[in-house]
Amino acid sequence: MSNILITLFSDLANFRRYGAGAETNSSFDDLLASAIASKKQIEIIISPATYLYVVGKTGVDDNEKEALRSAMANLTLARQSVFDSITRRKANIAVYKNELEAMKRSYLENYYLAMDTLIQLLEEENNDSSNWKNSRYAKILSSVQITKTEDFDIIYPIDLSFLFFFRTIPLQKESLDEGLNAYFDKIDTLDDAAMAMINLALAKKTVSKALRRFDILEFPPTIRNLFEDSKESRSGKDEHDSAISLANDLDNDVSSLLSNIDTIISDSEATDISTQTSFNSCEDKIILFP
Repeated sequence: MSNILITLFSDLANFRRYGAGAETNSSFDDLLASAIASKKQIEIIISPATYLYVVGKTGVDDNEKEALRSAMANLTLARQSVFDSITRRKANIAVYKNELEAMKRSYLENYYLAMDTLIQLLEEENNDSSNWKNSRYAKILSSVQITKTEDFDIIYPIDLSFLFFFRTIPLQKESLDEGLNAYFDKIDTLDDAAMAMINLALAKKTVSKALRRFDILEFPPTIRNLFEDSKESRSGKDEHDSAISLANDLDNDVSSLLSNIDTIISDSEATDISTQTSFNSCEDKIILFP
């Protein structure tokens, strides 16, 4: 287990290139517990096989490996920051909550950006040897309607975040299974405007579910900036209440969109009447007998 960081970083100085602020007097052994948890979290997203594939790349400047190094270093330090603060306190070194929170926040933001880059590169590579297509999230793509980050971003802005899109794929599937699939089954009866509405409803429902389940830091800046208290000091209760409020607003939007689509479908079905007289043309002569 001690080689988790060694497989990615030659030494602590190399590690500090990707994770600024790492303690100079620490060692890989000191970071091991946080590194194990970080590796597990990354593997859940890209799969253990894909993780090994990227680690095994030999190119010095390989972009995928660089992104993984950045993700691993920053997530490890975000986890480690709590333990480091306790160590400082025991050594009678002042620890300020706002500084600790800002540091952890910065590490997590760097981690999300690195994962965005890594997933984008894996998508573009489209290499069977990477095992990316066999990852958990990639496998579910065949069960959802919005299958590309770019498409989701056009429908509902997410700053083209590949990580956020892939993290919400199970939520998109859940939204479809809860009833939205029925609307896509009527695709032949929907015009372009109606299709745009149902896609928007699906995207908003997916984001609504994410707001109820994800940490605010996991959201792209466009969504995160809606929370004023996320820009300064964090308050768990305030953030939770704001997230639930926005989720409720999105759910109301979804209900309104579905109501409009129901109206469109009803009007379409009402005018599609098949009777014997519906085959008459305007040139036909109709004679009425007394």
